[in-house]
Amino acid sequence: MTLLAIKDLIVRYGEIEAVHGLTLDVDEGQVVTLLGSNGAGKSTTLRAISGLIAPAAGDILFDGKSIAAHSPEAVVRMGISHVPEGRRVFPGLSVRENIMLGASNRSGGAGVLGREADEMFELFPDIRPFRDALGWTLSGGQQQMVAVARGLMAKPRLLLLDEPSLGLAPVIVQAVFRIISEIRRRGTTVLLVEQNARMGLSVADYGYVLESGRLALGGKPDELWGNEAIRAAYLGGGQAAARV
Repeated sequence: MTLLAIKDLIVRYGEIEAVHGLTLDVDEGQVVTLLGSNGAGKSTTLRAISGLIAPAAGDILFDGKSIAAHSPEAVVRMGISHVPEGRRVFPGLSVRENIMLGASNRSGGAGVLGREADEMFELFPDIRPFRDALGWTLSGGQQQMVAVARGLMAKPRLLLLDEPSLGLAPVIVQAVFRIISEIRRRGTTVLLVEQNARMGLSVADYGYVLESGRLALGGKPDELWGNEAIRAAYLGGGQAAARV
């Protein structure tokens, strides 16, 4: 079943058209990866979905209902959580307090939400020892895990992840993508923006490649990797990439 449908989406920043007539679908229970270079329109697409920027034209349907004119708060209440690029951990709050902020859209007693926060430390064991530490004291990879855990506290049906591997050491990138696979296993649909094509496709059910704000192509991960011309043009390599 299609959970998210983007139809002929156009997004502008002033006179600059960042997304040009984009159409794509995300099926429920899948991880779908958006690939492309800087400026391809990937992050702008996520911002339009989450209500941070209003589309100039086109439509965004979530569970069959248009959300193109909704506020970010309304989008969160409908079941979409956006983890933006850059982590944005609140430095003056503890790790646990940062994670609890993700449930601000939900009703529920402190006891229930506290237990759910504890569940996040089970999902993210690397940050469990730092639950009472201030957010700014954590490494970049640990802060990324806090940001994803905070997004999950909203209990979303759809999780938007923007460049979760950016600036992280390879071993931490592996850990973050293992968590993305586990999130999918637990039933949350994920729309992932990622420049690291190899990692982005390793967890994906389907991939789309954007180029200059337009959809260049889409396909299953093995289809995208299996075409050498596509790898060379969009995914960062030919024969060498195929062996990774």
